[in-house]
Amino acid sequence: MKSIFEKELSEQCFVFKETSDGYYSITPKNRIVQPISVQLIISRPIIQIIHGSQNGNEIDGIGYFHFSLNSEQLPEYFVFAFKHIRNESVQFMIISIEELRKRLKKNMIRYRSGENIELKLWLMDEHIYDTSTLGCEGEWYYLSKGKGGRMIDRTIWNYTSFWNNWVLGSRE
Repeated sequence: MKSIFEKELSEQCFVFKETSDGYYSITPKNRIVQPISVQLIISRPIIQIIHGSQNGNEIDGIGYFHFSLNSEQLPEYFVFAFKHIRNESVQFMIISIEELRKRLKKNMIRYRSGENIELKLWLMDEHIYDTSTLGCEGEWYYLSKGKGGRMIDRTIWNYTSFWNNWVLGSRE
């Protein structure tokens, strides 16, 4: 997935280099701006019966990630990479550390400062949801499609706006 990520960066008109700390230093082509630091986090292997739906919901992609926010030198952005189940294409969820921290802190069930984070993303019907803390009943309640959409659509667990969003913050 690393090579696909690097190819995508080139296609999105970014110049990049991998740094000694394992991050990427990224700048837009033909623009003079400060580089942005990015860390690519690749999904761990998926076990459908464990990481998938317990209620028969159709899932197009699953990403299962472990990472830490307990570091002195964090990048400005995380890029979470996982595969689409049906067509094997790589999907990216691109989010600033600041926004991710804000969302995790609002979800007090799972966030404790300095702890390793476990994140489970589901791609469903052109939306990405954080389903890390949803049990069987929560999945039914939040992910069942109702008249006005899903309950989860208006929550901090909806990460759709970060899906394949290559507009990385620029500082001029």
